[in-house]
Amino acid sequence: MDSGRKTVDSKTRSCTGTLFPMIAWLVMLSATAAMAQTSTICPWLATGSAARYLGGDVTVTAHVEGDRLGSCRFVRTSGMPAQSLEVVVSKTDSQPCKDGGSKLPALGNDAVECTRPVAQGLQVSIIAGRVRDVYFVITMESPPGPPPDPHQVSQASELYRPSPLLRASEQVVGNLF
Repeated sequence: MDSGRKTVDSKTRSCTGTLFPMIAWLVMLSATAAMAQTSTICPWLATGSAARYLGGDVTVTAHVEGDRLGSCRFVRTSGMPAQSLEVVVSKTDSQPCKDGGSKLPALGNDAVECTRPVAQGLQVSIIAGRVRDVYFVITMESPPGPPPDPHQVSQASELYRPSPLLRASEQVVGNLF
């Protein structure tokens, strides 16, 4: 009479006994390799977008606290003078444009754009504002004059497109919603 037990030969048991640890080892190895290849990520602005706005390859330094606060700094690695784009997201209002600037009503709440001269003949263009309960400051450091736009104007309608700083700010604000 059959007792309901299945018999397993020693070859099958041996195969499954070594197969499971091997699969587990491969899964851990691939996860470790994936983490080693992960680059620094800015949750508010993509590295490729920053490279486009700055006109060349960039390096990024990111400090992210939780899921909504922190900072990212992109620096163009080619060309002189160096250019940078920085995004700061915090719970405190560090509005650097309090004493003037142009209001940007379609960009979050209380958004303002201003320009400040800095050392070595560079200028800093800033857009700062608020989205819900989070404040943002986007800063682009570049040579004096309008913010750089690395793409040639090929049509008359492109003359009126937003500056790289404004496009970066739109992307940051969109990611804060």
